[in-house]
Amino acid sequence: MDYITKLFIIVPVFFIAGIIDSIGGGGGLIALPTYLMIGLPIRTAYGCNKLQAGLGNLVSAIKYFKKNMVDLKIALISAITAMTGAYIGTKIIFLLPEETIQKAITVVLPIIALVMVLRKTDARNVILKSEISSKTIVQALIVGVIMGFYNSLFGPGVGTVAIIGFTMLMHYDARVASGNGKVLIVLTNAIALVSYIKTGSIAYEIAAPAALSAIAGNLVGVNLAIKKGEKIIKPVMLVVVILTVVKFALENNIWG
Repeated sequence: MDYITKLFIIVPVFFIAGIIDSIGGGGGLIALPTYLMIGLPIRTAYGCNKLQAGLGNLVSAIKYFKKNMVDLKIALISAITAMTGAYIGTKIIFLLPEETIQKAITVVLPIIALVMVLRKTDARNVILKSEISSKTIVQALIVGVIMGFYNSLFGPGVGTVAIIGFTMLMHYDARVASGNGKVLIVLTNAIALVSYIKTGSIAYEIAAPAALSAIAGNLVGVNLAIKKGEKIIKPVMLVVVILTVVKFALENNIWG
């Protein structure tokens, strides 16, 4: 596949992924299979995804913060264990055989996509700010370590993991949970990104246009998130993800 063809694929796909990611997380569910589909090695795909997702989520985090949809104190507390989890997860992924990583992806991605679509907002999840207490600190640290480890080990769907964690454990409004998650993703991606840069696992000619497209999508998606646009996008995303993962699995004979 020539470079121009790859651009025609990644620019619209990552724009859509950016919209989805900024709304309810899970843009990586589309991003990572796309990197693999255009022929990038698994670890290069991870590296490109960390760079593109990091920049896109940074834009989203800033937008959510400006709209008062980030509980910054809780997010920063979560960041303590999130960065620790990210460091451990990154070390693990460089020790695993590539075939093991590929099989894990084809199992984990559809499961996370299904969780995202079936997740329903609890009526109690209306908190915009939490009081700092021993309970909320422990809860924030728990969400952080789960998020950080997952983000570095698998990546795709981490925004959704954040929303589920912050809403289920701390009863946040889903939009604030998403905003908190963006802050953590930016920080944990930065930790993981260092390892990928050092090992030369980023194809910048692919990651750069992907990042620009994702940023544009994130800018659009934050406004859609405030209007609950994820109810329309999630079912479409589920179909795209499942078809992409199945196609990737069959083409690479992963279960053979």
